[in-house]
Amino acid sequence: MNTNEEDKKLAQILKQGAHDPGENPWFTRRVLNKLPEKQARGSWAMTIVYVIALVVCAIGWLVMLRGQDWGAVTVRDILYNAAMAVVTLTVLWQAITSILHAADV
Repeated sequence: MNTNEEDKKLAQILKQGAHDPGENPWFTRRVLNKLPEKQARGSWAMTIVYVIALVVCAIGWLVMLRGQDWGAVTVRDILYNAAMAVVTLTVLWQAITSILHAADV
């Protein structure tokens, strides 16, 4: 017997013995109520927060580099530069991932 013929016979048998569920107007509402809430996308407030944080980082870099004595670099200078780099890179990373997440890229 051909596979297509077997499939047709099986489909016919299942249709004959199938139970009709009937019309239920609450089915869609119940299903929708069980779905998770839509995730909020990035808001304009978060964008403003990231811009302010980046401006603060830029000002911090300018103040730090302007006041640094290039004749003698100390361990304190290295630690301040490293800390500032970590903070700036973290803010940049968060801003970029937030923008990409909001755009669903």
